[in-house]
Amino acid sequence: MKALYFLTGCLVFLCSCTNIESADKAAKVISQVSENTSVGITATDPDTTDNYPAGSHGINSSSIETASKTRSRLQQLFKDDLEKSLIDDNSRRFVFFEYDLNGDSLKEILVGFTGMYFCGSGGCTIYLFDNQLNVNTIFTVSDYPVVIDRSRSNAWNDLFIYSAGKHHIMRFDGKKYPANPSVEPVLETLPGDGLPRALNFMNEPYPWFSF
Repeated sequence: MKALYFLTGCLVFLCSCTNIESADKAAKVISQVSENTSVGITATDPDTTDNYPAGSHGINSSSIETASKTRSRLQQLFKDDLEKSLIDDNSRRFVFFEYDLNGDSLKEILVGFTGMYFCGSGGCTIYLFDNQLNVNTIFTVSDYPVVIDRSRSNAWNDLFIYSAGKHHIMRFDGKKYPANPSVEPVLETLPGDGLPRALNFMNEPYPWFSF
């Protein structure tokens, strides 16, 4: 009898939706909540516009707090061009990857973009911020992902960035990384499969944010 009451309640709820779209959204929410509850997950979905469920995004790429801070910083950096409407909606989308590159237990933040404002035939612009959202390095003509090597230069991990058809070795000079990977030494072999790949949104479920 309890099951019958429950089923009747569900039918009343679904019928109260004003249209099919509302019913579909409600069904998805119920399904997601039920699935998450059954496995003890209470993750918040950082990007409700994609098809990935809550909890599927990488821990280094989906922090709501980091996204919010990064959004505010980008709005500050590009304030003038935003006010002049020089940055199109597609170019205002970003992904990020948090990783401790220098072993100080604080995560730096790599930020990747898309759209005509940041990308061209040679690649895209990638920002590297420190933990306080200060700009460390602005990489130009770069393609994704950014591979993080185990070897270090001046206490920072070397990076492999794909540019001009090849992976280039980016070594920290004590203050920052080189800005243009295309003129840096070429990696003669493919990066190891076990190395972290930052901003790998083409192969992993990254949430996109806007600023």
